[in-house]
Amino acid sequence: MDEKKSISRNAAVDGAKTVAIFGTLLIHASAAGGFAGTVGSFDWVSALGWNCLVRCAVPLFLLCSGALLLPPEKNVTIASVWKKYIPRILVALLFWAAAYAGVDLLLMWRRGETVTAAMIMDMLRNLLLFNHKSHLYYLHITLLVYALLPVSRSFVAKADRKTLYYALGVWFVLSSVYPMLRSVSPLGKLYGIPAQYVINLSWGAVGLGVLGYVLSKEAAKRRPREFVLLYLISTALTFGGTLAASLKADALCDVFLQGNAPFVYLQAVSIYGFFVSSMHSRQGNRWLETISRASFCIYLVHLFFLDYLSSHGFAAGLYPPIWAVPALVALLFAAGFAVWLVLRRIPVVNRWLI
Repeated sequence: MDEKKSISRNAAVDGAKTVAIFGTLLIHASAAGGFAGTVGSFDWVSALGWNCLVRCAVPLFLLCSGALLLPPEKNVTIASVWKKYIPRILVALLFWAAAYAGVDLLLMWRRGETVTAAMIMDMLRNLLLFNHKSHLYYLHITLLVYALLPVSRSFVAKADRKTLYYALGVWFVLSSVYPMLRSVSPLGKLYGIPAQYVINLSWGAVGLGVLGYVLSKEAAKRRPREFVLLYLISTALTFGGTLAASLKADALCDVFLQGNAPFVYLQAVSIYGFFVSSMHSRQGNRWLETISRASFCIYLVHLFFLDYLSSHGFAAGLYPPIWAVPALVALLFAAGFAVWLVLRRIPVVNRWLI
């Protein structure tokens, strides 16, 4: 969510959020209509390449949230969490979830299909049970991250550097490395308590916030090129691991594409770390700031346009992904940005829904 009332603009966060929103569009555009062609074909590999370019979009957003909300100088209390942060996310979540479900019913009606009271009741039931449009899972996670802000803020404020690094090491192993190994090695046969050591994606997001805070302090000590190298390595391993596993299975194998996969986490570190390292002594960029402010709105609405384009025959699965994916991303960004330009001028909408 765009932190409009942060103490001051954080140039690194603006840059990272700009990359993250384009990553979100790349992921969804490259997967629209399914990966094109057979596994290993040029079109299939092209779609995978675009998909892996910024596979870390959601982890990157969560790093930014930690960087903005965990510093001790930020005034965040238990009261403000439950009176300000969580209500804003919850209202936006329920509104946009209802909007997506309502548009589906409207399209059914326009096609001449019967919309019954039972369908409407199902829509309301799904709304209350958090059975929402798939990409809104980010808001589901954000509710948990916000609820735990007082705890994570207290931890980072009181923990010394060694303890922070130790905690992040344990978190990385249990939330990222261990889940991956359980899916590709004999560790998957473990049962009982050791099988429960895994930290799932939702709870792991709290650790991403802590990591974002630590990177804000530590990444400035490193050179930007170190993060460029980390990006190239992590992206290559994400792409190469997925390609190799998919060729072996003759189907898309998404183990290395998961939001909590080790190389995806490292890709997020590389991108955020690069912006911290390269921008910590510079003033913010007006274009990055603008896109950063618009990113939450674009994230929320872009699937309206992607679904519309797909239903009218324009999807990466129907055209060569090598050019169709960036073309789709450009259209989705332009449409989402235009929506933001309109909605941001409506006070209540600007505060609660985008």
